[in-house]
Amino acid sequence: MDDWKDSDSDRSFRAALLEALDRRPHVVGQGPEGLLWLASVLLLGTNLLLVFAVFVNLIGGLGPVNPSRILWAAFGMDLVGVALFGWIFWDSAGRSEGPARVVRRVAALLLFLWIGLTAVWRFALPAALGTNIQDLFTAFLTGPTDFPARFRQDLTAVYEIFGLWIAAAAVFVAAHVLLAIVRRMARADDWARGLPVYAWTLAAGISLVATVFIVLSFLYVLAGRPLADDF
Repeated sequence: MDDWKDSDSDRSFRAALLEALDRRPHVVGQGPEGLLWLASVLLLGTNLLLVFAVFVNLIGGLGPVNPSRILWAAFGMDLVGVALFGWIFWDSAGRSEGPARVVRRVAALLLFLWIGLTAVWRFALPAALGTNIQDLFTAFLTGPTDFPARFRQDLTAVYEIFGLWIAAAAVFVAAHVLLAIVRRMARADDWARGLPVYAWTLAAGISLVATVFIVLSFLYVLAGRPLADDF
C-alpha cells in the first residue's frame, strides 16, 4: 500500500514539474532567437563600416584597408544579418498559433524577399552592365560630364536598379511594421516583447525616404544636371 502511495506521489510530482517547466518564461537564448544579438551586431556593424569607409576615403586610405574593401564587407554583412532575423522569426512562428503564426511567417518572408531584391540590384544587375554597384555610384557622384557613355546605352538596367532599390527599401519597412505587430501580439513572457521594433521601423522609414531622394538625385545626373546644383 505504501509503495502504491509513493508511486502515485512520484507521478504527481513529475506532472507538477513538467507543468511548471512548460510555463517557464520563453527567454532569449533557448532557440534561434538566441542569435538575435548576432543579427543586431551584423546590422549595426554594417552602418559603422559605411561610416568608416567614408572616413578612410577622406584620409586617403589606411594601409591595406581601403574604402572599396570596407564597402563590400558592409554589403555582405547586412544580408547575413537580415537572413538571421528572417530565420529567427520563421522558426519562432512554429511555436505560435493562429494569427500570430501567420504574421511572423509573413514578416520572415518579407525579410527574405528584401535579401533577394537587394542581391539583384546590388550584384546581378550591375554585373549585367559590365560593372559593379560601387563603380556605378561613383559615376553618378562624379557628375554628368564624366558619366560613362556605356551606362547611358543601357538605361533600362539602370532604371531597374533604381526601382528594385526603392522596392527593397519599401519591403523592409513593411517587414518592420509586421514585426511591430508581432511584438504587440506576443505573450507577456515572449522574447519578442523586448524588441525595439518601433526604433527599427523608424530607421527603416528614414532609409526608404533617403533611398528615394538618392535615386532622384541620380536621375538628375542622367538628365545632365550635376549633383552640386541640388545642394
